[in-house]
Parts: sequence; structure tokens; C-alpha cells
Amino acid sequence: MTTNPTGRPSASQLRKAGSIIRKHHRGEASAEEFLRSLATVRAYRAEFAYPLVKLNNGLRGITRRAGVSASVTQRLKREPTIIEKLSERETGLDLSRMQDIGGCRVVVDSIDELRTVQSGIERLWSADIDTVRDYIESPRESGYRAVHIVVRRDGLPVEVQLRTTRMHDWAELVENISGQLGINYKQDGDSPVQEMLAGLSELHQAEESSQPLSQEFTDTLREQIRAVQSALEARDESR
Repeated sequence: MTTNPTGRPSASQLRKAGSIIRKHHRGEASAEEFLRSLATVRAYRAEFAYPLVKLNNGLRGITRRAGVSASVTQRLKREPTIIEKLSERETGLDLSRMQDIGGCRVVVDSIDELRTVQSGIERLWSADIDTVRDYIESPRESGYRAVHIVVRRDGLPVEVQLRTTRMHDWAELVENISGQLGINYKQDGDSPVQEMLAGLSELHQAEESSQPLSQEFTDTLREQIRAVQSALEARDESR
């Protein structure tokens, strides 16, 4: 595999690798081509390890100077998840433009603290920021809430996720339910499970902003939770 002068795969090689992975998923590329492309993905993924450590340390410094108690973690997107994203979820995605192969997460207690950390990042790293996506001001249909900031480190995009504890607990619940049922509920949708999760997110949002909720909303959410619980119990009984 030829690399560019930095030692990492070039943008054209990454685009080709992503294309072949999609073709292999459709049965249009050989196993040999797929394995070569997989080697390119692995080499590119490995390039994120050191930039992730640097960004993690920088985030810890920002939270410490701001006097904010925070959990700061990092992760490299798993190889099967990268393959699945390229071949199934985002089939038009250019691998060289995938912004969440490397990621850091900052979890704080309140939205005020989250905004304090966000301001610190935007002030300190303004020249290195690619994008800011505010899913608190505009939550996803699924109910997902957070702030995503893509920061460049050593020429690579690393996604920083900012969440409150409630936002993180909700996201972990979605992960757990998806894992137990073998269905990806992280995406937008209108299944009973997704409607319940969206309702729980709205409940958390109201609690964080001290906004009252109508009795109708509360009753509807209770019904959604009961419906999902009944479906899970029926599934377990049928096994």
C-alpha cells in the first residue's frame, strides 16, 4: 500500500478503499480486494491513536482550568463499525471525510457546565475547529442531544462529544437496548421503542431546564414504556 509523505494513506487511497468495501458488500468485489482495502482502513485508523491522546489531555486541561468536574474519555471507532457505516448506513460517505473515527467525550453535570467547556474549546482551538453541531438546541428526531465539535489534531479530524450526565445516561440506554434486541435504535425512526426513547429524552430536557410537562405528555410516555416492557416480556416468554 502506497502512502503519502506523512506515512498515512492518501485521500485517494481512502476513497478507493471505501468504494471497494461497499462493492464487496454488494458482491461486486473480490475477497482479495476487500482485504487490501481493510488493510488501508486499519492503517488509517491507527493514525488516530496519538492525536486522540493529545486531544484528551487538552480537554482535561480545559475542564480543570474552568473548574468543571468532568469525565473525559476517548475511543477509536471499532473496525466493524467503520465497515458497517461505509457499506450500510452511509453508503455515499467518503472514508477520507469520516469525522468520528477518533473521538473524545466530555460528560459534565449540567448544561451550564457543558457550555462553559464548549466556550473553552472554541476559544482555545478556534483555528483547529472544522464543525460544531449543536444537538441540544436542535435535538435529533431520535431524541439524541449533545454538542459535537470536530477538532483537527495532526491533520486528522477528531470528534469531541459534550454531554450532560442525563444526556449520557440516555445514550447509554439506547446502546443497551440496541445491543439486547439486536436492532440499531440510535438512528431516527418511529418504532415504539424509538418513540419511547424520544419521550424519555424530552423528559430529561425538561428536567434540565426546569420546564413543566403536561399531564398528557406524562401519560403518553407511561403508555409507551408499558408497551415496550410488554413487548420485551412477550419476546422473552417466546424464547
